[in-house]
Amino acid sequence: MAAQAEMLKPGEEGETLRELHLKVDMRFGSIKVVPKSDEGNDANFPRNLHNAAELFLRVGMIDPAERLREKTAAMLDLYADNPDGKTGLRIGRGVVCWSCGHCGVPKSGGDAKEKTPPGPCGNCGEVEQINWLRISLNKGENLPWIEAAPLSPKEAAKKKKAADAAKRAEIEANVKKALLERISSQSTES
Repeated sequence: MAAQAEMLKPGEEGETLRELHLKVDMRFGSIKVVPKSDEGNDANFPRNLHNAAELFLRVGMIDPAERLREKTAAMLDLYADNPDGKTGLRIGRGVVCWSCGHCGVPKSGGDAKEKTPPGPCGNCGEVEQINWLRISLNKGENLPWIEAAPLSPKEAAKKKKAADAAKRAEIEANVKKALLERISSQSTES
């Protein structure tokens, strides 16, 4: 299902209309947002991450809506790959941040109980505007949030170097191919 928003943004020449379509997986509905004690009776409180994405779009918070979709889809993709639970993953209770849209294990780790205040946000550090998440299967079994572990500076540099080398090799191959095509077309014209 696609969540949709039409939003007005003030501009110098008046207001412009921007329409956005954000693909939100229906499985986002199975990830419940756990309300804090003072939020439980609020009829407008988003009950799951699908509702949260809709809320972000409704109030014009495009970047947080996209971040929520990206982080949640990445977590669901990790589960789809049948992770071993050890290799390169952070595992724990997940949170959703209402300031930046980040979903994931908080900076403090995700091993706290529901009664413990969640946070801080793993992206922006927010401590107030966040809620715990509960990932439930149809059988009522709760799953932990899983995400790729952040790379160390040394690992990040190594990964960047490998990506740069791959990009350079791709560019060199394209240049070589173009030169060969040019030489080939010139020799057939002669």
